[in-house]
Amino acid sequence: MRSVSVRLTLLFVLASAVVLTVFSVSLYLWVRDGLERSIEKDLATQAQMFHERFLEEYDEVRRGVHSDIREEMDAFLQASGGKAEVRRADGTMVYRSQGFRPAPSGDPLRTDTLKGPSGEDFIVSVATSDSSARQTLGQLRMYFAIFFPAVLLLQGILGALFVRRSLSPVEEIRQHAERISRANVSERVPVPRLTGEFRNLACTFNEMLDRLDRAMQDLESFAADAAHELRTPLANLRAEIEMAFQRRLSVEDHERILGSISEEVARMSHVVTDLFTLAKIEMRQYALQKERVRVRPLLEEARETWQPSAAERGIEIRVEGQDAEVQADPGALRRVFMNLAENAVKYNRDGGKITLAVGRENGKVRVSVRDTGLGIPEEHLPKLFRRFYRVDKARSRANGGAGLGLAICKSFVEAHEGQISVTSRPGEGTVFTVDIPAANS
Repeated sequence: MRSVSVRLTLLFVLASAVVLTVFSVSLYLWVRDGLERSIEKDLATQAQMFHERFLEEYDEVRRGVHSDIREEMDAFLQASGGKAEVRRADGTMVYRSQGFRPAPSGDPLRTDTLKGPSGEDFIVSVATSDSSARQTLGQLRMYFAIFFPAVLLLQGILGALFVRRSLSPVEEIRQHAERISRANVSERVPVPRLTGEFRNLACTFNEMLDRLDRAMQDLESFAADAAHELRTPLANLRAEIEMAFQRRLSVEDHERILGSISEEVARMSHVVTDLFTLAKIEMRQYALQKERVRVRPLLEEARETWQPSAAERGIEIRVEGQDAEVQADPGALRRVFMNLAENAVKYNRDGGKITLAVGRENGKVRVSVRDTGLGIPEEHLPKLFRRFYRVDKARSRANGGAGLGLAICKSFVEAHEGQISVTSRPGEGTVFTVDIPAANS
């Protein structure tokens, strides 16, 4: 009973049984009602004819034409196939046909009061046989008794074949899904040619496999990148510590080694902290403390933070646009703008410019961070927000970056139901755009 095909087949047979039952009962009642009306009509006709014949014969007997009414009335009833009884008002028997019973079992009976030629009243009862109707109804019941199980059996066989054929795409999808594993997750289930629910199911299943494939690729890439990112500082730490043990060093050398160890530990701590932040956001465990936040002061804070580093290279940072408010976590939003401003300073050319602009557009607050750096080649733009992805890996590592800043920015922005995008042209600079719903939208 757990099989869907068995359930659907039984449901199909049950529905057929209900329909056949309603049809059979309705047909039987309709035929029976028609036969009863026909018998009543025939009985009324026979009674009318009997009345006329009885009055005629009774009048002739009263006038002495015949000595007895029985012979004539028996001949009449034998021809019509009926039975009758006539009594006077006081109950005196006048005529009774052969086989007539006062209360005929099952035979339709019609009783009328008839006034005779001399003014006396007669109670006339006329009966007719309904054996033909009972025989017809019996044959109909026998037909239903034979036809009903045969039809249900045929419906069950056809229903099972129909259900099996209808569910064959699901079985095919199941068989293909069984063969898909981590080794061949790129394989897809066949999509039925006909439109309908099964085609939508196959497409949805393939889309899920696409997402799973991307997630597994991201996981494999993440594991490799994380191991590579942590392996370098660990190797440096090991080399520094081994050198300190193997050689007799001066105090200055020890201080230099400890300083280098401190830098590597700080670098690993920064990477682990960023990874932990990303994991909490993606697992929806990062609790955003949303409130009404003014955007321009956050941009001013980012400008003030990175102004000293920018001034050393002659880079100008300015903030433009009217202030706007969003419903957001101020700490998360500050982290986004700080990261974007930091990247704009790191990857700008000496003497360049950085513009932090804020404005409103279509119910959203738009923040753009524009620099005049070297730009990013177009083939790198779709991958820019991936974890550990760097356009220039050597240069990024030299600047202390682990390739997690933009991934954190994207996660934070999307957690606020916003969007982040990037446009760039080599030699002209890069623009990061953040759109977040306005506070009053």
